[in-house]
Amino acid sequence: MKKLFYLPFFMLIGLLASCDHDHVDAEENFAEMESDWVRLTLIHHGEIELMQANTGAITYSLEQELPEGAYLYTSGSGRYISILDRAGNSLKFFDSGVEKHDDHGHEYAPRLLDVNVEAPLPTHYAGYGSHSVVFNDGDGSFTHINEMQLEIPSYSPAVVMPEGTEAHHGAGFRLNNGVFAITYKTNSEDVLPQVVHFLNADGTVLKDGSEVEVGRIHGDAVNGEFGVFGSTDGVILVDNQNNISLIPNTEQLNSESGNWIGTLKGHDNADVFFGRARNQGVFMIDPIAKTLTPIYEGADVVGDMFSFNGEYYIVHTSDNMLRVFDAHDGEEVASRKVEMANIPAASNERSANSEIAQLRLSEEEDPILVASDEFLYILAPNRTQIKVLEIHELEHVHTITLDHPIEKIMKNGFSLEGEHDHDHDHDH
Repeated sequence: MKKLFYLPFFMLIGLLASCDHDHVDAEENFAEMESDWVRLTLIHHGEIELMQANTGAITYSLEQELPEGAYLYTSGSGRYISILDRAGNSLKFFDSGVEKHDDHGHEYAPRLLDVNVEAPLPTHYAGYGSHSVVFNDGDGSFTHINEMQLEIPSYSPAVVMPEGTEAHHGAGFRLNNGVFAITYKTNSEDVLPQVVHFLNADGTVLKDGSEVEVGRIHGDAVNGEFGVFGSTDGVILVDNQNNISLIPNTEQLNSESGNWIGTLKGHDNADVFFGRARNQGVFMIDPIAKTLTPIYEGADVVGDMFSFNGEYYIVHTSDNMLRVFDAHDGEEVASRKVEMANIPAASNERSANSEIAQLRLSEEEDPILVASDEFLYILAPNRTQIKVLEIHELEHVHTITLDHPIEKIMKNGFSLEGEHDHDHDHDH
């Protein structure tokens, strides 16, 4: 016979009060710990809203229709969003109006800048610091953006035509020595490139990188000192001394579709990179040791990102699991399953009928998940709530309620050093 045990009424009330107190503490900690300058950019049909993350207050609302199917990328400072309209052959910029000035910030009304860079099929985006590069597939050119100059009315980013190039689905970036690493084709029958050359700012070849030639190249990332390109043969590594080398595939990787690293992430503050092979999972790329180390094995990754300060690397899989890794050594620090909105089919079409289409889709920014320095913001299934989780332990600390459904969220803004003093158990 089962024995039933009952908690005394006063103990039950005390337990409930304790749980409620913990919840209140978590809410108060979030409001206090998140930077006053972090903005969630809420995008839905015909409207862009900026929300102060730690208060849930809409600071500005802008009636603005974005091009259908455009790729959106937040700039290094957190102020701008680059709008890559591949179908419309144009590149535009959204200014959030949130500007960092050393130890303080300013906020102005957001706007779409009166800058329209016309180039054929702008597709691939990569950047570090204030410099970004958009590769234009239609003719092999690239657009160099210096975001420090975007607020100057007369400024227009330069479209550079590399010496001896041709149209291809390519990639490239600027290293911190001012040199550009840009892909080139050597196989006329393939739309993907095979080599990387070092270029001057005017597009002339500074150094031929043909000593490393591979079957196919896709994807890249840069941290200023080093940059990496994904390929069928391994990861191509370049540096700011104009050196180029190949980190060969590990035994898990090969040139078959989905088995090679074709999507990469880097960060200004991270010494390592992370690369994804669609069927094999995620690998940490160490440019000093020249190694590829698997950190997650699986064919179900739908999104990945760094926290905004580069301390953490987050992986989002199709079963709505979140895994947080230390971005310095690739060690997993937390994991949790979270109910979240579905990613629209247009942004997650795993049945794309070509390898290039699948690779291109894998580079889209996660439309339902963004990270600040310390918190994750996750769009709930009803699309009218945003769940807030503390990154290091994935503890749910707050829920933001919206007054209408949204399509996607992005992050703008920044954190100020010392803005909220607190203990952090990273020892890097």
